[in-house]
Amino acid sequence: MSATANPRTLLLVGDRFAGFAAHADVLTVTQFTDEMRLGVYSWDTHPIRVRAGQGVTRHEWELVREQALLLGLAERLDFDFREPALAARGEAHKHRSCNTLIADLRRDGEDLFSATLRVHNDNELLIDHQTGEHVQGMVAVEAARQMFLAVSERYHASRHLDRSYYYVIESLNTDFENFLFPLDATIVYHTLRAELDDPDRLSFAAEISLHQAGRRASITTVTYTAFDAPVIEAKEHRRAQHAVEHTVRIAQQAAAAAGAAATGHPVLVGA
Repeated sequence: MSATANPRTLLLVGDRFAGFAAHADVLTVTQFTDEMRLGVYSWDTHPIRVRAGQGVTRHEWELVREQALLLGLAERLDFDFREPALAARGEAHKHRSCNTLIADLRRDGEDLFSATLRVHNDNELLIDHQTGEHVQGMVAVEAARQMFLAVSERYHASRHLDRSYYYVIESLNTDFENFLFPLDATIVYHTLRAELDDPDRLSFAAEISLHQAGRRASITTVTYTAFDAPVIEAKEHRRAQHAVEHTVRIAQQAAAAAGAAATGHPVLVGA
């Protein structure tokens, strides 16, 4: 690509964001590869910088570049893609990396942390819900959840490597202020309270905001506690057992009542 020319910028997004590709200078991966094959970019030599938005995987990016090489477009097209450093499985609490929304996590101050939003084309929240041009609001909520987990795991829980923590949300509220689109966005975590003296119980309050194009898209306030896993797991098991016993008892009572109604004989149900 010519170093002196002023290149046009073309934004690529994943195929699930086809609605957003209605804008000039935005194409899905499939639309772009189709246009290359049709010769759209072979008519002149004006340089184009191709930049990845949300939903573009490294695999797709490499296929696009290979297609450009095969069609003799390498000199005209400048591909701008950087692989994000995803939060680890144990930080985001996600088994499948396609569902991890947090990348490039960093500490910016004593109580301030930030990360890059990364939305995979096959993220679980997009599989069965994608309308219009924006990214659905539940992505912002889940990004906030993963952000507080990742910050807590990497910068606080990691002080106690002999322990495994179980996180319990006490309150979570999200205000949506602007649409979020499938482009670059930054997540900011601001610590409001961090009680770290008791390693059995780490307690937090935080404000987590999502920013894009100079605007705040959403802000989430959350309070949560990280319990030493054996303590909370025992309590959880007791509560689960109570729920099972209650459900079984109600089902048995309903069956007995239905049987009585069918035979015309009343049934006595104990407390």
